[in-house]
Amino acid sequence: MKRFLKKCLIFLMILSVIFLPLGVGLDPYNIFHWNHIRNNGVEPNKSYVKMKNILKDPDRFDSFLFGSSRAGFFDVSKMDDGDYYDMAYSEGTPGEHLQNLRDMIDRGVKIKNVTMGVDDISYFVDPDFHKDQLYRKPFPWNGSLSEKAGFYLSYLDLITLSQSIEVVMKHKNTDPYYGQRLLETGTENLSIKTDFHYDKTDATWSDYYYPREESLEEIKEIVELCRENNIKLRIFTNPLNGYTYEKDIANGYLVFLKELAGVTPYWNFSGFNNVTLDMTNYYETSHFSPDVADTIIERIYNDKGDEELLKQGYGMYVTEENVDRLMEILYSQAVNFDLPVDTYPDTINKPEE
Repeated sequence: MKRFLKKCLIFLMILSVIFLPLGVGLDPYNIFHWNHIRNNGVEPNKSYVKMKNILKDPDRFDSFLFGSSRAGFFDVSKMDDGDYYDMAYSEGTPGEHLQNLRDMIDRGVKIKNVTMGVDDISYFVDPDFHKDQLYRKPFPWNGSLSEKAGFYLSYLDLITLSQSIEVVMKHKNTDPYYGQRLLETGTENLSIKTDFHYDKTDATWSDYYYPREESLEEIKEIVELCRENNIKLRIFTNPLNGYTYEKDIANGYLVFLKELAGVTPYWNFSGFNNVTLDMTNYYETSHFSPDVADTIIERIYNDKGDEELLKQGYGMYVTEENVDRLMEILYSQAVNFDLPVDTYPDTINKPEE
């Protein structure tokens, strides 16, 4: 037995000497080099990176833009009532934003403004799915030492590292300011031009999307948290690409928009309109361009909007009192396209395989 334990100890020592430096050195998700981000072809865990960046210097920013990665293409310098940082990350959900805000406040970040974009991801994605996705995995800021160690160890998995090596070796860095931008503003590269491919019009959708009422409760908790801490909160809905929005409304997205008005007022940019049906505004069926983001900023911060778009519900300020009017607009748009609404073909009524 002693001989066996000795062999195990030696084996573990060999692993630590060889593979620990390899894992930390390669670091495909930029966990161990969060303050020296490398554009290596693997999407970093932006939630972790951005939180580390904020908590390292809690007085640097006083205002934050939250949302899924779709909110990554905002020029936050145009949001001029605070020092903004873009906290958007892949499939960011209200539950995760809520936890981020709590952790910021607990660690002394003085927050003046929170602006949050919500969309189908906010309603359809359970944040628990992200616990097994390394580029979305949440860090247990208030967890035990063993929980934090478990987080870091998950990035030293040999299979993960071996799969990442090929990606890293083939990747060509065409964006030398990637890491600098991620830490200074949190935004994506705003100079990239849209190049929508009409042969790739499938809706952006994952098989784990499912209507989730808990998201409304999490948004309500964000509203209450901001009220308790004297934080100005603005909420808007992302202008979903028409192809993706079509699948969303068939699976209950309009139910979310109606119920959201009972939780908080918001600016609506969802629907079939002159923006969401113009594919030159999109990189693909998910992410919209900085020019579109500018129209959102103009509406929310400067109270400016195109009259024709406003008639289409784009930029409408929605409350409990006028949400039925928004529903009339959005349902009539769907009828005009002869589309089913709230039939749930891909979620509740999804056929068993």
